[in-house]
Amino acid sequence: MITFESDERTRGEQLVLRAMLEERPLARCDWHALRPCDFAHDLHGRIFRHAAGLMADGITPWAYAVWCSMRSERGMPAMQGVGDYLEWLTTDAPCFTVRRAEALVAFLDALADQWAAEARAEAPAKATRGRK
Repeated sequence: MITFESDERTRGEQLVLRAMLEERPLARCDWHALRPCDFAHDLHGRIFRHAAGLMADGITPWAYAVWCSMRSERGMPAMQGVGDYLEWLTTDAPCFTVRRAEALVAFLDALADQWAAEARAEAPAKATRGRK
């Protein structure tokens, strides 16, 4: 699982997900612009999608609720280890207590780069649609 990856972007993603799963103050930030595809790890994007969906339905996205939501989805990729990973995200693992700001900045920097690249890719398409 992703618990063994120690790059700052991965840790930043984990901190955002952890905040959502535990209703920490970071979760109350304005994350509405985030999309599942903004996460480098597919599993993180899936966790985000389910947690955000639960929140939109007024359900607290605790780890077990997210796991149940993920498990109920048809065609969901393998779930082996996902419950353990969700539980690990809510622990006080040492990796969550050091270099938090750097990890979040790495995630936000990657998002900014990704969104800029998407905007550049869309610009020519929008320009040609406007011509007649």
